[in-house]
Formats: sequence, C-alpha cells, structure tokens
Amino acid sequence: MKQARSETPRATRRPVWTLGATVMTTVVLVFATACGGSDESDTQKPVDLNADPAACANSDKVAPPARADRSFEFTDGRGKTVKLDKQPTRIIADEESAAALYAAGIKPVGIWSTTPLSVSPILKCLDLDGVQAVGEKWGDISMEKVLALKPDLFVGEYNPRFKQFGKLTSASDSSKADRLDQIAPTLGVTLDTTSTTATIENYQKLDTALGVNENSDDQKRIKADFDTAVERFKKVAAERQDVTGMGVWPLEVAYVLDPKADPDFSDYTRWGLKMFTPDRTDDGYWRKYSWETFPPKAADLAFVYHDVANSANVKLADVGQKFPVFQQSAAVNAKQMVLWDYGANKSYPRYTKTINAFADALEKSKKVT
Repeated sequence: MKQARSETPRATRRPVWTLGATVMTTVVLVFATACGGSDESDTQKPVDLNADPAACANSDKVAPPARADRSFEFTDGRGKTVKLDKQPTRIIADEESAAALYAAGIKPVGIWSTTPLSVSPILKCLDLDGVQAVGEKWGDISMEKVLALKPDLFVGEYNPRFKQFGKLTSASDSSKADRLDQIAPTLGVTLDTTSTTATIENYQKLDTALGVNENSDDQKRIKADFDTAVERFKKVAAERQDVTGMGVWPLEVAYVLDPKADPDFSDYTRWGLKMFTPDRTDDGYWRKYSWETFPPKAADLAFVYHDVANSANVKLADVGQKFPVFQQSAAVNAKQMVLWDYGANKSYPRYTKTINAFADALEKSKKVT
C-alpha cells in the first residue's frame, strides 16, 4: 500500500497527509486490567469493535432554538471582535465548528471540510439537506460557492499554536481568511490544545452570543448527560488504576502518542486514566519507533484513531492484518480496541458519547500483557 510521507502529524490538527496522499489509521493504545468493583456481567462481555464514538448522539439533533433578537458581538481567539447589527442567519463553518453549531440547534448554510461531507464521521450523521459543501479537502474552499450562498458570518476553529483558522491559514499565510473577510466577517473559535472540555466551553460562549439560551431544558439535559458521563469515567478509571495508556499510529513505523499533547487524552488523564508517555517526541506529539523496537506486549486496550479522511474504511477487526508485527501486540491480538477521533468532540453530546464508549471499553478489557 502506497503511503506518502510529506509531513509529520501534529497534536493540534488531525493527523493527515498532504492533499492527495494516502491517509492511514492512528491507534492509541491503553493498558487495562480488570480490577474489582465493576459489574461482573459487563466485564465478561467483549469489547465492542463496532462502537463508533465519533458518530452523532441523539442530543446532536436539537430543534432550532428561539434565538434572542439582538445584535451580535463576539471576540474570537485572534483577539478580533466581530459586531453585527443583527444575529447572523447564513453561517458558513468548518466541519468542527459546524458540528458544534448543530448541537446548539443552528444549521449552517455551508460547510468546508477536510473530506467529503458524506463520509466524514463528524458530519455524515447530521441533517445535511440543503447544506452546501464549499470545500472538501484540507486547505480548500471555493470562493465561487461561498459567494453564491451570500453568508453573513464565517465560523472556523482557530489553532493558536499555528495561527491557523479553519485549516485554511498559517502564521505566514492568511490570504484565504483575508479573502473571506471581504465577503463577511470571519470568527475563530479557540482550540484549547490542553483540554477538549475547554474547547467546548469556547463554543458554548459563541452559542450564547448567537442568542442560544444555555439554560433551556435541552441544553440543561445535554450538560447533565455530559457531567454524568465524566463521573462514570472517573469511577471506571479508579477501578482500573493499573491501566497504562500508549498511543501508536501503525504505518511503516509506529508513531507513539504523548498524551499530554492531545486535548482529549489530557482530559482523560485528569479524570484518572493512566497513559504511557514516551521519553521524547519528534514533533511535540508523536515519537517514531521502528517496528523492530516497538514493544508489542505493552498494551491491553487499543483506542484506534478514526481518521476522518479514511473513516469509511476503518474496520477494527482488520487493523492487525494490515500490519503483521502490530498484530502480535497484545491488545490487537485480543481484539480489545475502540475508535478515537480527535476532531469530533467539539460539543457536549459528541464528547459524552465518546466518554461513555471509552468507559465501556475500559471496563470490559482484560489484562492480556
């Protein structure tokens, strides 16, 4: 299988290759052992290899809210204050921001994405009827399609580490965002690279500015479900205190994750999950190991990265067959795996679903090392 190597994946973006390159699956491995305190009937069940934490949750399908009739004002992650005389109704958003807006009941008129909307695990389960795709690969957006939609606001995730707006700009090139600003204001919601929960809170602030009542019954229920999931995760992690995590992307070499560099796993470790940390990294996120030096007996439970650009073909049961050495690892051989998608969790409903799926997998895993 041809595998391009034009760049090294980063913590603050999905690990994908440059445009046109083949994208592979990332795996995050977690050592788990069955301790006392869990329901015996649950712990005896196998890990569900078909679980899809990135897929939509029921709470993603929120009815359009009665938005407050007032002017709009929001200061984004770049320090830019956007002011509008009335609430924006024709929003174009990047895929992460779009998923967050859907969870608040706000449907964009257009979306730009790193992959076709129909196969994106973040978007494919949402109501995309009437939504125009204005870009479907990394760094791409069609100005012609944008102009046809007559937007009044662009919303994209802002990565402060790379000065990146919606995967369209960099510290040295803001030209695409500058062109969008000539059509309608751009607004960058800050990606907190140390906590996915903090990023969601940033989106919540935008929802409030958009006139969404965060104290509505729907929003209260959504937040309560999230809090319940976090408490359950903490309980399961406490019962699995000999669990150690290791992240690995199996390609021609093994990319091993530094969990401190990932916002999801930074949350999980704060909630009690133990994770392996490599002694160094090559790029601040991964350390590369040759398969000759990769420790195959180091993991009991694998969190498999659900790469957006290859999402339609991710089959956990087949992961080991693609990489014979990796098949020898304890977690893969024992079929103790669950999907993980870095970009999906930008709303409470989606993160709740992921947290519950991870707690399920952790609870059901047996020590196999």
